[in-house]
Amino acid sequence: MRSDNNQLDIFHHDPRLQGPALKKLAKAHRESADEALKQFQFSAAVRQERHEHYMAEAKRLEAEARQLARPPRRRRTRSTGATSP
Repeated sequence: MRSDNNQLDIFHHDPRLQGPALKKLAKAHRESADEALKQFQFSAAVRQERHEHYMAEAKRLEAEARQLARPPRRRRTRSTGATSP
């Protein structure tokens, strides 16, 4: 059965993960990144890899929060194409 793109992603379209919640989640990822460097049961390479993963995820969430905070772009009201008066 095809979904024809009618199904929503449970994480991307969750209304609880909009705006301030994204900033809070990004902050949690940054804290996890700092903590990942302190976990000495992993090798240095694995600690650094985990740190980079958490930081990339935090940056992605912050960018998404900024995009949601930005007002929508307005469309031009005047047409400058071939059908304009």
